[in-house]
Amino acid sequence: MDLEYDVFERFPDGSVEWRGFVVGVDAAQARLQVLAKQSKNELFAIHTPTQKIAARVNEKTGNN
Repeated sequence: MDLEYDVFERFPDGSVEWRGFVVGVDAAQARLQVLAKQSKNELFAIHTPTQKIAARVNEKTGNN
């Protein structure tokens, strides 16, 4: 059974905005790749009941 993941975008000020949801890890990774073409902000997919991050793109390392 595939889990549902909420997709979020994190902005430079630390705020986050919900970008939708997907079913399954493969769908989460695919959705993040599409969004990454439109934004340089961090994007991530999370299974909210467990807080498990399924995928992340454009992650900020904090080593500026």
